[in-house]
Amino acid sequence: MEKTLFVLLLITVLVVFPACVSNSAEQPQTNTQPNTNQGNTNTVPEKVNVLKVEVIHFHPRVGCVSCTTLGAFTEETVNKYFSKELQSGRITFRHVNYELPENQELVLLYRPPGSALCIGVYDDQGHLFIEENYGGWYRLNNKDTFMTYMKQLIEMRLNGDLTKI
Repeated sequence: MEKTLFVLLLITVLVVFPACVSNSAEQPQTNTQPNTNQGNTNTVPEKVNVLKVEVIHFHPRVGCVSCTTLGAFTEETVNKYFSKELQSGRITFRHVNYELPENQELVLLYRPPGSALCIGVYDDQGHLFIEENYGGWYRLNNKDTFMTYMKQLIEMRLNGDLTKI
């Protein structure tokens, strides 16, 4: 009985886990935009003059409940609190399937490890500061807490504050 339970659990893990992880090891390690902070986190300033903030939910074709919730909560937060910025183009939000060939340029730029929430801040000097946000994952059990956190983070990025929260 224990052996059967273990095998079923192992099969479940092997089926569900790959849905949330990309095959980034197979992707070429080239950067499509030289003016990014990718790979050089020592040069990220605390404050910049922001032109645009890009919020991207990277996901696979079939995502787990947490991946789907992350995207839905983020989209709701952006639509609820930043509708003016969305309309003006100062903020963009999108869901991007990292498995599709037409999205590979964006995947190579942001380098999500699989399902991820990434934020790109474009400054007035032509730089793009990319961050993968981990904090949202830890707040998925409470939508209000998640939305409060994400609102604060996006407001900081819009104001040019690149510090971590």
